[in-house]
Amino acid sequence: MPALTRSQLQEFLTGGRHLMKLATLTDEGWPAVIPVWYQYADGVFLVAGRRKAAWVENIRNDSRVSACIDKSDPPYVRVMVEADAVIADNAWLGDWESWAIRYRGQESGHRYYEETKDTPRALIRVTPRKITTWGGAGWHPRYDE
Repeated sequence: MPALTRSQLQEFLTGGRHLMKLATLTDEGWPAVIPVWYQYADGVFLVAGRRKAAWVENIRNDSRVSACIDKSDPPYVRVMVEADAVIADNAWLGDWESWAIRYRGQESGHRYYEETKDTPRALIRVTPRKITTWGGAGWHPRYDE
């Protein structure tokens, strides 16, 4: 299972409709995982959520997050992220129509955006500290030792 090249990583993270499974930490220290839409540019992920969502509150209390973005059908691709997350804007009304279209398609995405664009969201910047990638099938050679 070779690691992805930089160009393969960029193409995977910006193409398709892959969801990010974002893990935050609860007040009790338990991991909580939520699937989210994301945008990736310049080595940083942006995610947006309802301002009162539990996972957003988790980030307010502890900025350490992990994430998995993967493809479940062959050829397999996996991107694992350890990151710091910050709430960049707690009343974001930015233009996220391209996100809605990416994940819901042109017509449905545009309609969803128009129906909810005036609802403020929490915009979260997820800055990776470590990214681990691999693609393909089989075992990593370290497991054969």
